[in-house]
Amino acid sequence: MTERRTEDRTRLNISGLILVDEHRTMPCIISDRSATGIRVTSSSAEELPDTFILTVDDTGEALVCRAAWRKIDQIGCTADALILEWLETSNSLRSPAWA
Repeated sequence: MTERRTEDRTRLNISGLILVDEHRTMPCIISDRSATGIRVTSSSAEELPDTFILTVDDTGEALVCRAAWRKIDQIGCTADALILEWLETSNSLRSPAWA
């Protein structure tokens, strides 16, 4: 099999959350990540829309992602944008006011 990636990937295994729309979320595992893409494992990967928001539990990042490929339980996507407002809100919620 030919490797098509242009960037090295880092294997992860961290939890995240996919915001499907304003009413639905799905838990997921971020399996690996590179400078150009992310592989996400989810039991409902085939049902995800082509564009969604992915939040990363470890870092508090929120990324606008676009599907590049799909399998039954995985989706490969590109991260088009980091939602900075989400990151700032997430970080302020983690830090106690007295810190």
